[in-house]
Amino acid sequence: MTPPTPIAPRRLHEQVVRAITERIVAGELRTGDALPTEAEMSVEYGVSRSSVREALRVLAEKGMIEVRHGLGTRVNPPEQWDFLDTMVLAVRRERGAMVGIISDLLEARRILEGEVAALAAERATKEDCDRLGSALEQMQRSTRDPSAFAEGDFAFHRALLEATRNRVLVRIAQPLRELLEYSLQTTNSIPNVLERALGDHQEIYRAVAAHDVEGARAAMLRHLERTRDDLLSLSEAPSEAPSG
Repeated sequence: MTPPTPIAPRRLHEQVVRAITERIVAGELRTGDALPTEAEMSVEYGVSRSSVREALRVLAEKGMIEVRHGLGTRVNPPEQWDFLDTMVLAVRRERGAMVGIISDLLEARRILEGEVAALAAERATKEDCDRLGSALEQMQRSTRDPSAFAEGDFAFHRALLEATRNRVLVRIAQPLRELLEYSLQTTNSIPNVLERALGDHQEIYRAVAAHDVEGARAAMLRHLERTRDDLLSLSEAPSEAPSG
C-alpha cells in the first residue's frame, strides 16, 4: 500500500478526517480494524496529536469509528456510518461505493421530494418561481455540460426546498446535492438524458408556478421514477457498460 501523503497545513483535522474516511470507504481499513495510535498518525499525516484527536472525534460523530479509551480505536461497520453526512456521501460517490445504498436513497428521495414539490406548489411566491426559472435557464444552457447542468439542477431543487418555508426540509439540501451529482454522473452516458431531465423539471416548474399541488407532486414522482429506472438499469448492466 502506498504510504499516505503528508497533509498540507490548512484545516488540518478536517483533512485528516477526509484522508481516513477515504481509506475506510476504499476498504484499506476494514470493519473491526484498529487504527494506528495518535502518535503514529501524527507522524503518518504530519500533523499534531491534537489535530489527530480532533479528527478522531469527528469520525466518531460520523459513526465511522469507535474510540475506546484505553482499548484503541476501531472501524465501525457501514451500517453505523452516518451515510447522509456530506463528506461520507462525497467519498462514497468518488470511490464508486454508492451501489449498496442507492436503492434506500432513491426510495427516501421519492417519499420526501414528492411532498416537497407539493408544498412548494402550495406556498411558492413570485420570488421562488423566479429562482426556479433561473435554475431552469441554466439547465437549458448546459445540456452539453453535465457539471454546469448539475449546478442548475441543484439550484432548482434547493429553490423548491426553500419554497416550502420549512426550515427542517431546507437542511437536507447538501446531502441531496451529493445524490443529484451521483445521479447525473452515473447516467450522463444515456443518450439525451439531460434533455429529458430538463423536460421533467420544466413540467415541475409549470405545476409549481400554477400552484397545482397534485400536478407538482405527480410531476416530481414521474421524474424520480425515471431517475430510478436509469440508475438501476446501469447498476444491473454488464460490467463493460459505463457506470459513471
